[in-house]
Amino acid sequence: MADTPYAVHASGPARSAQRALTAPLAALLLGGLLLAGCATTGAPPPGATPAATVQRPASDKAAAVIRTARSLVGAPYAWGGASPSTGFDCSGLVWYAYHQNGVTLPRVSWQQFGAGDPVASHDLLPGDLIFHRMKSKDKSLHVGIVTDRGTFIHAPSSGKRVMESILLDDFWRKHFIGARRVF
Repeated sequence: MADTPYAVHASGPARSAQRALTAPLAALLLGGLLLAGCATTGAPPPGATPAATVQRPASDKAAAVIRTARSLVGAPYAWGGASPSTGFDCSGLVWYAYHQNGVTLPRVSWQQFGAGDPVASHDLLPGDLIFHRMKSKDKSLHVGIVTDRGTFIHAPSSGKRVMESILLDDFWRKHFIGARRVF
């Protein structure tokens, strides 16, 4: 085994002592993640990316949600907006597209991140919600709707319009933190 600054090599009683310290530390870290909500989000390990295999047929309900969202491509971004007449922010777009198709979701992104069931990045299906961690002064959590084309529909930010973006784009891959399936 190669030596690294973080490697600890031990054998016999020293190895047993190392294991005795490692198990409680691992339990403490896992407990901290659970309390923080990280373990239940479906977030991938660092460096993991959404699968390109999302190009699967959408269920009837997902297809309807995606059609609604696609009909809004080009609508203006408006912070707090949740209708075609006012424009959309990211969570308002998601809320509207699902609401128009009989699916009840919370209105804001951090609550949407807790809706439905977590989905691993390699199991994305059309209609899933996809979340990205953004580091800007105005927002930190961004949400969009996965499509059947390896893309997602979202309302990006002020000055922009609702658009469809490629899931495997470097920017989005680096900021991906999880996905949820709501139906």
